[in-house]
Order: sequence, then structure tokens, then C-alpha cells
Amino acid sequence: MLTGHIVALRSSIRTLILIGGMGAIGAGVLTVGIGMDTPWAPWERQVDTMFPPVLFTLASFVATVAFCATTVIFHTLLKTVTSNPDKWWRTSGALFLVAYGMFSFGSGTLQAAIMLNILHLIVGLPALALLPSAVRHDGPSSSISLAGHRHPVDAVVH
Repeated sequence: MLTGHIVALRSSIRTLILIGGMGAIGAGVLTVGIGMDTPWAPWERQVDTMFPPVLFTLASFVATVAFCATTVIFHTLLKTVTSNPDKWWRTSGALFLVAYGMFSFGSGTLQAAIMLNILHLIVGLPALALLPSAVRHDGPSSSISLAGHRHPVDAVVH
């Protein structure tokens, strides 16, 4: 089972980096470029301390790649329990975007909440569209080793 997760992560790494880049560019444009508020800094006890914009931009890349990697693992888990993992993955992803969008309004200012919601759409919509196809591979006709090499699998008849 661990091998399936590793294969899915390896096959989706370019897509993860692309979506992470989109998140970082979106965060940079919204916070550094336009000057929108960032959310509260999680390491500060004072409520009025906001995330520094450049640090928020860099953290957006790391957080996007890490979170999307966990969604790839979630997708591979869905493959074991349902015949249509893409549908359930997209449905749960859309529900997450709605729930976290509402939760974002507790992140500091109204402007920070709007910025976070725009950023989550910049990341979430491409992730919902691109990640399921990035983790799909040839199916039972071939196997992939941990080194990334495809090996044909012949049916053995007894």
C-alpha cells in the first residue's frame, strides 16, 4: 500500500510544483503586489500581528505543495474504497473549499479573509482539475517500480 502512495506522489510531483508555484505567485500578487492584508501570524500571541507578506508568499508555496501531496495520498486511499475516486475526491475537495472559505473569515481582517479565499480558489480549482489525472497511470497492464521504471505484467495461466 505504501508503494501505491509513493508512486502516486512521484507521478504527480510536476503538478504539485506547478500548483505550488501558482499559489506562491497568487499570494505574492495579492499581498506584495496589491498590498492586501495577510492572516494573523500563528507564532505570535498578540492578535494584531500579521504574517509578513514575503514570508507569507514563500510559506504559500510550501503549504500548497504539502497540502496537495496529502490530497494525492487521500486520492490513492479513495481508490481502495470506491470505484469512482475522482468524483469523491472532487466532491470532498469542493466541500473543503467551502468550509475553509467560511473558516477564513476568522483569520484577522475582512481583507485577509477575502485574500485567503481568492488564494484558495487559485490553488483549489487547478488542484481539483489537474491532480486526479496526474495520479492516474496505466492500470493493471503494467507495474511501476520505486525507481519509476514501467515493467509489463503478463497474466499467468495455470
